[in-house]
Amino acid sequence: MSFSLAVSIAVFTLIAIREWLPSFLKIWHVMTAGAVVLLVSGTITPKSAYQAIDWNVMLYLFSVFSIGRALYENGISHRIAGWMVGWRTPGVSLVAFMLLFALVAAVLTNDAAAVIGTPIALMLASQTGADQKTFLVALCVAVTIGSMATPIGNPQNLLIAASGEVHAPMVTFVHWLIVPTLICLGGSALWLSKRMVVSTPEGEQSDLAQETEGTQWPVLSAIAVLIVLVTVESILAATGSDFGYPLGVAAAIACLPVYLFDGARAKTFVRLDWPTLVFFVAMFIVTGALLDSGSLQAMLGEEREHMNEPLVTAGISFFGSQLFSNVPLVDMYLKLLPSFDVPNLMMLAGVSTLAGNMFIISAASNVIVLQMADRMGAAEVTFTQFMKAVLPIGIVSTLITIGWILLLEEHLSGKVF
Repeated sequence: MSFSLAVSIAVFTLIAIREWLPSFLKIWHVMTAGAVVLLVSGTITPKSAYQAIDWNVMLYLFSVFSIGRALYENGISHRIAGWMVGWRTPGVSLVAFMLLFALVAAVLTNDAAAVIGTPIALMLASQTGADQKTFLVALCVAVTIGSMATPIGNPQNLLIAASGEVHAPMVTFVHWLIVPTLICLGGSALWLSKRMVVSTPEGEQSDLAQETEGTQWPVLSAIAVLIVLVTVESILAATGSDFGYPLGVAAAIACLPVYLFDGARAKTFVRLDWPTLVFFVAMFIVTGALLDSGSLQAMLGEEREHMNEPLVTAGISFFGSQLFSNVPLVDMYLKLLPSFDVPNLMMLAGVSTLAGNMFIISAASNVIVLQMADRMGAAEVTFTQFMKAVLPIGIVSTLITIGWILLLEEHLSGKVF
């Protein structure tokens, strides 16, 4: 066993058992410690560590974190929560919340939806009397499932679309994955709403109003610009245009109004979720060291020749996402694939995404939601609690998606989409 593999296993094990560790120890502490150990030991050089970090993803995260925080600082998140509380019935509010943020994830990526949705989830829980953990888990599930349907829904889909092996990415993703997305989203929303526990009577709702020092038009403009730029990039990619731009650059341009014109920009910057950004930098270093070590290639052995088979891809992406998280798993998988076929790539996208509905570390968006909630003083969702809540959803939705892709592949019989 290589040293980088041992460190990776130790890091993800500590994250899994963190609920039994001292409360001051956070997920980002563990991941950062793993990266530091690999750097200090010389397992990965500073230059290699720098190259392992996906700076496009980091720029995107910084930008959407800024937009999400600005929404909160300007009271817009409170208004959205107030509108949804207007449904009165907690179960209906939960379903509406999940449907809304599944759509946001499909359009703006799951990470952006996670950032925007976390404070709204906490406010909705407070106003409906429901357990905070239910709404936080519902957000994690919704942004994961909703993000599966489009090439811009999550970072791993973006990696697949950017590989150049998928013709007309938006059309292809929707064609292959919209049906299981709708089925899984509807079933998950009903499942979680039925299991919701309301601890306080309806009507005992506190005021959602919040004093704000900024103006709302800059952040609303930022969201509009982000939607436009992401949509244009998707159209350019679908038409095979030589012109394009990284999603991180698009997000950075979109968030400029927040830092140029918003009166609350200083508060937005200071209160940004810096620990989660540090977590992602450290995660890229840990997984980069693991890939460079050749341990994964050795572990795959002869199975590497079968990585272009959908069922093999389903198995590796599902279980691999539990160990490495789905974004680095897909990044590594694409680099090891012997050939590229659309059904296999759609299987990689669908299963690696839905594998996020298993454990906290399985998806980056889970980490974003729970770490943001922790910073906002919410009750902690432990590893065990999260697993118990989402395990049935993760397993059933994954099986539905695998079955649908195999059925569609058989039906198309080699036709290209």
